[in-house]
Amino acid sequence: MKLNFHKSFWEAPCNNEQDFNELVKRSFDDGYQGTELFLPFFEIDTDTTLKAHAEHGLNIITGIATQGDNVQAHLKSMNAQIERAVEFSPVLINSHTGRDIFSLEDNLRLFENALKLEQKYNVIITHETHRFRPTFSTFDTEKIIKVLPELKLNLDISHWMVVHESDLSDQLTRLDTIFPHVHHIHGRVGFEEGPQVINPQDELWAGHLKNHVDLWQKVINLAKNRGQKTFTITPEFGPFPYAHVQPNTQQPLTDIWAANNFMQQHLKEKLI
Repeated sequence: MKLNFHKSFWEAPCNNEQDFNELVKRSFDDGYQGTELFLPFFEIDTDTTLKAHAEHGLNIITGIATQGDNVQAHLKSMNAQIERAVEFSPVLINSHTGRDIFSLEDNLRLFENALKLEQKYNVIITHETHRFRPTFSTFDTEKIIKVLPELKLNLDISHWMVVHESDLSDQLTRLDTIFPHVHHIHGRVGFEEGPQVINPQDELWAGHLKNHVDLWQKVINLAKNRGQKTFTITPEFGPFPYAHVQPNTQQPLTDIWAANNFMQQHLKEKLI
């Protein structure tokens, strides 16, 4: 299986076309096969985006986030954002879907709508495991998957480390139920008290890094078994407040771009 790594622009927002083109080139130079663009934070027009990626042979993953005070608003938001997302010809769309405070029934309406949009636009839509969303815990994600086994997930497992205050070694059976549904990975290392360790290269976090890699390897093995030829991973260390900073100067304790490049290289070496 070929692992395709996508560069998130989360830690390096681009405010104009020149900055954007430089970030795309830098991503290519650093060995990425594509980018991941979170559309609520992304303002570069579609034609400019596609041209810059085509010049370097890079693919695109687009990200959306449903919004609103109720399920009707989230449905409307999803429909509009997916319509925009497909304009970028993405290899997949990653969605922050629903709310943790909605009922299971209401969130299932949103996931069912996403499955219909997958068919309408002939595109993969993954749903991120994330705090604030109905996939915030292993327990709730398992309930959703049991009702909609065709649903595809983006595994950002760092959030579950925080929610359960656990390295998840006490939940392996539940993970075995969820992992077959994972089609994309956000490669950030979390820990029991936060979604992002200070520096994944620091020996202090070596055990957490290995634990994440071991769990991701299970996902890759399952993808191989279902016949996938490629799999996408986005290293996703982010800026403050995810990143730890000096309290007075607000300077990050770690170079976030370098941390993501480290994750790319480390996973290329460790995942088989």
